[in-house]
This record gives sequence, C-alpha cells and structure tokens, in this order.
Amino acid sequence: MQWYVYLITVSATAVLGFFAFELLGRPIRSFFELRRRILERMLVLGSISLPKPREMAVSSREIREYDQAMRNVGEAQRIFRDLGFQLLAFGENEPATRNALGLLGLNIIAAGRELINLSEAYPRPDTDRVGLRNQIERALGVTDAAFPFSRQRQQRERARERGMHNERERLISLSSR
Repeated sequence: MQWYVYLITVSATAVLGFFAFELLGRPIRSFFELRRRILERMLVLGSISLPKPREMAVSSREIREYDQAMRNVGEAQRIFRDLGFQLLAFGENEPATRNALGLLGLNIIAAGRELINLSEAYPRPDTDRVGLRNQIERALGVTDAAFPFSRQRQQRERARERGMHNERERLISLSSR
C-alpha cells in the first residue's frame, strides 16, 4: 500500500476515536460525579434517626428538638428524591452511556428507583432503610473497597475515643485514691 493510505487510515481512526471518547467520556465522567455525590449523601445522611413521637415531647426544648429532627428527615427525603430523579433523567437522556455502564454491572435506572423508594420510606419507622441502601450500593457497583479511608478513619476515631475514655477512667481512679 501507499504511504498516504496509512496516513489517511491513522488520521481517520484518531478522529473517530476522539469523537467516540467525547460521545461517551463526558457523560461517563458526569455519572461518576453524580455517583460520588450520592455515596457522600448516603454516608452523611445515614446517621439521621427518626424523632420520638410528637406526643412524647412535653417541654419546649423537646418540641424544638422534635421540629429540628423533622426538618432533618424532610431534608434527607428531599435530597434522596432529587438524586434519584437525577439518576433516572441521566439514564433516560444518555442511553449509550447507560448501556456501556450496564456492561460494567452498573444499573442506573434501578439505583434511581431505589433512591426514590428510600426517600419515600425515610420518614416511616417500619421500613428497612439499610436494605434499600444495600440495593442502591449494589446497583451503583459499590464494593467494600469503595470507602476504605472513611471506614479506617471511623475506626481510628472510635479507637481514639475508647483511648480517651480509658484515659479519663484512669485519671478518675488515680484522683480518687
């Protein structure tokens, strides 16, 4: 073959590769940013507990605590619903990316639906929120290695707190002697 055929073939391959990368690269990058936001919110909002029944709050402080807890639950519900709708919209607007990520084991539509289910189940005390979170993590392809640093940090903090607690007990016992 002639040298110019190789030149044209290589150039055409480079241009087609660039367009394919731009077609899939940006949406994949935006999906992983959205996925990161979802996982951060699940980690932060996972510790929100439901308030005691309103009838149990008798003092003004307890009423304020109840109102704040209800606002926190409502905010968590709104955040999870919005993130679920964003995932569903992404899955509908980017079918090529959804299919490409589906080959990697990521189910965008199922994760979006489960986020919406989690938002609807958040204020109800009888639902299994942990099970819903596990389904979301499975659909987003989260493994145990996804949060190694945060888990290690939490373990270090717990160990430090235990050490401080033990140190406090030791100081109290020394002062009582």
